[in-house]
Amino acid sequence: MTLWLLLVAAHAFAQGATPAQLAPGQNCAFVTQAHANDSAGTANVNHDGSPLPDVPAPDISRGFQGIPRSAQPPLTPSQQRILECTYHLPEADADMPYALFVPSNYTPGKPAPLIVDLHGLNITPLMQMLFDGTTDFAERYGFIVVAPMGYSLSGWWGARSGRPSELSELDAMTLLKSMRQHYSVDSDRIYLMGHSMGGAGTYHLGAKYNDIWAAVAPISAAGGIADAAAAERFRSFATLLMHGEKDSIVSVNGSRRAATLLQGAGAQHLYLEFPGKDHEFWIRRGAENMEKVFLFFATVSKRTHPSVTAGDRSPAAR
Repeated sequence: MTLWLLLVAAHAFAQGATPAQLAPGQNCAFVTQAHANDSAGTANVNHDGSPLPDVPAPDISRGFQGIPRSAQPPLTPSQQRILECTYHLPEADADMPYALFVPSNYTPGKPAPLIVDLHGLNITPLMQMLFDGTTDFAERYGFIVVAPMGYSLSGWWGARSGRPSELSELDAMTLLKSMRQHYSVDSDRIYLMGHSMGGAGTYHLGAKYNDIWAAVAPISAAGGIADAAAAERFRSFATLLMHGEKDSIVSVNGSRRAATLLQGAGAQHLYLEFPGKDHEFWIRRGAENMEKVFLFFATVSKRTHPSVTAGDRSPAAR
């Protein structure tokens, strides 16, 4: 009977499942093109970054007010399967939204890799999931991807002191636990990534829960690694750091310093710096750069990491 149920579930995923089938026990609905369009905000450049007619070019020296924005393109087939969901977080006495993607080849009972994707300041979970290529590559390489809210759009994922940041961390880790309860997740292939503020969260949650992750990817990350002692916790997994050379919002020096500290600690890492690129557009509308993250995650697991053995792992968030 169990095998028959698994085969039925697998067939449902392959044939275009409903939200209830893709997200059992969760409160979810498919994203619409209209909501995706609204989430993109007011465009000030074309999708390729070129100027829009009669629209002043964004001035990145104005900080967040000058970030390039393009309209949301038509949703790709994988993006059309993004789920917008909510769950109740008792500690916050609030319903927390999150975005979820489950690849069509997911089979209940067969362990699948999972990515926790942390958004930046004033970016919603849906906006984070709509970064070009995210779901296309998740579909291609078979990753489940979940983008939490982190309590608020400015929660900082535990990387700063105070109650909002504590709830932000709790939201992320509670949602991770929920994903592991609802899906067959490969415990050797759980990954963490984030952009900007989400990069700060990636450093923080990566180091604090370093027994969980197979690899992490802080992108244009705020914060960083405090010192050589802090870098030691990154020996437990592989790290991909990515930053634009001309970032005028979060200095590239933080990523350069983090890479140096990881090198000194002997922690496996790869640092990619993108000449001439600023804070966001190269990854938001840069599928070729997003693919680098998925290729990195597809290459490493706890099984490939030489410094981690089964005896090293704690039961946190399992």
